[in-house]
Amino acid sequence: MAALALSDLDRLRESVRVEFKLAAGRNGLGQLPEAIWESYSAFANTQGGEIILGVREHEGQFSIQGIAQPEPLVQQIWQILEDRSRISCNLLGPRDVQIVALADKKLIRIHVPEATKTQKPIFLGCSPFGGTYFRVGDADMRASHRQVNRLLRESKHLTPPES
Repeated sequence: MAALALSDLDRLRESVRVEFKLAAGRNGLGQLPEAIWESYSAFANTQGGEIILGVREHEGQFSIQGIAQPEPLVQQIWQILEDRSRISCNLLGPRDVQIVALADKKLIRIHVPEATKTQKPIFLGCSPFGGTYFRVGDADMRASHRQVNRLLRESKHLTPPES
């Protein structure tokens, strides 16, 4: 993970390009937090970013907790990304979802590239209205109707004409 210096976690903070999620689940073995999809949409519609699963935040401090069984979560990530009723578009390739070891613990790193203008908006569910997010600072913000309409106009404008 050259893009993120996770070994220096105490200096890392969530930002416009980084989001941490615990992903421990009730049993401590690992569970995908539903909020990762809001971050996926937000990063894809903004400038891209990194979602790191297995990191706890407490009062602004981050600690590596790890995920005991990350493999089922990785499989679930791919299943959800291919389900058009959950996510409008899968932007990720095989190298974008990785299990990484740090401090003898396993984390999941998800690199989300920025979507092209013709792919935007990337949204959750079956409608871009209510399911499109942007990254503002270290938060995922739901896009307004106006913002979604702008993305849709830009996308349609850039779509090649039908032959």
